[in-house]
Amino acid sequence: MNRTIVVEDAIGETRAALIEDGRVAELHIDRWSARESCAAAGAVYLGRVRRVDGSLNAAFVDLGVGPDGFLPFGKAGRPAGFHEGAAWPVEVTREAHAEKGPTLASVEAEASGDAPRLLTPALPLADRLAARYPDAKGLWADESDIDLDAEIEAALSVTADIPGGGRLIIEKTAALTAIDVDAAGRTAQGGAQKLAADLNRSAAKEAARQIRLRGLGGIVAIDFVHMRDRKARTEVEQALRRTFKRDPARVDVAPMSPFGIVELARQRTGRSLSEILLDDSGAPTVETCALRALHRLEAEGRANRRSRLRLTLALEVSDWLNSHADLWHGALTDRIGPRFDVVARDGAPRETAEVSTA
Repeated sequence: MNRTIVVEDAIGETRAALIEDGRVAELHIDRWSARESCAAAGAVYLGRVRRVDGSLNAAFVDLGVGPDGFLPFGKAGRPAGFHEGAAWPVEVTREAHAEKGPTLASVEAEASGDAPRLLTPALPLADRLAARYPDAKGLWADESDIDLDAEIEAALSVTADIPGGGRLIIEKTAALTAIDVDAAGRTAQGGAQKLAADLNRSAAKEAARQIRLRGLGGIVAIDFVHMRDRKARTEVEQALRRTFKRDPARVDVAPMSPFGIVELARQRTGRSLSEILLDDSGAPTVETCALRALHRLEAEGRANRRSRLRLTLALEVSDWLNSHADLWHGALTDRIGPRFDVVARDGAPRETAEVSTA
């Protein structure tokens, strides 16, 4: 398999794409703001045991950042010397998502000194991906023909095209992610059942790709076009499972129901793209709009190296930038110089980002 990792160190965030055989298979975003507010997967902390829950055979551990982590004891049970208030070294195995804190595992590490505190930070995004895919070639975004902005925007869409025709409709709810297979005008010779079988096989492969691409975890239900033939149904299930073999996350796929629905469970390893970039209503968060505006300002600054630039934003986005200036102002100044102003326009829509010469 031909793999390439494309990385972009943008202002306010690091973005990366894993490309397998010419198609984007994974998209990742590490926000600079999360470094001080979230416990990243792979980081090691000296935590403080806040509560032991015997009914769960687990404990809740204060990491000093974000919500308390969940530490399951497993078959071995509660470790010797483990008690409420104790300082205990743990590694983050799964980042917090929605209302749930991170999942932890006990590790052998320094257990003295103040707690809670960070002992070992998580590897940078590029290094984590290189360790996961050692056979992959690494490229910076400006060395690649991949448009990360376009790929990320497509991965946030409710719909995704199926190769050969048709589309997937992908809707995330609090309980699960529902994916509907829509023929969308696709035609084929051989009748309705032949069309359904061909469409569903293609849809199964694309659904598996989209689930991995978007970082979706938990329960997913895929509603395929109805097929009467048992062999065709089995072929669709097999196509889904084969595609998931490339996915490093654990995926359990249930047999197709009589109604043509396949349920699966994908291991959560972090927040999905939508959880990082969108708010509860599905609109870009204030931070997402702020960073997109800074990317636009930086691009204009590189293209126009003499003029002073003005970035006009919605008031709430400007307020976010002003309150988080330590995250971006120095980095942007290093890249294009101290020749920009940020101006708020009261009443402007959140996604407003206008760059002009001062």
